[in-house]
Amino acid sequence: MRGPRTVRVGVRHVLGDGGRPTARTVTWAARDFRLVRPAVGRDRVELECPVCSAALLAEVRDHVRTRRVRLTWAAVFVLALALCAASLAYALHEGARALPAGQSPPLLLPVSVAAAVLALIAAPVAWVIARNHVGVSLVDTPGPRRGHRIVPVRG
Repeated sequence: MRGPRTVRVGVRHVLGDGGRPTARTVTWAARDFRLVRPAVGRDRVELECPVCSAALLAEVRDHVRTRRVRLTWAAVFVLALALCAASLAYALHEGARALPAGQSPPLLLPVSVAAAVLALIAAPVAWVIARNHVGVSLVDTPGPRRGHRIVPVRG
């Protein structure tokens, strides 16, 4: 199966990071790049920052690997939603039951509530990762190249 041969990404240079403790403001400048995906495996390409002209080394993965990673994160998202629903249903079922005097609730009740909370946190995180994964990542960002990000370009 042959996938898309190119991918569009933006290189962001963080210009400023400030604001109040309750509201954070980040300003940045970006430049879009169209990168060619390798047929198999991964390639390394050099991108130039639009502001500081720093050479940034990026790794571009093939379409099959990128799609597999996206589908894995999408599966994690669906499983987290299912776990959340099942553990909440169990907690509501067991929590609403009347217990005889002197009997404590089952041990799985707080465990199911904790699992529901963790799944409720994991589901949106997995969705964001799956949506933003394009198979391109920065390889090295030591010292002066630290204020840079690679982001997907949509549209």
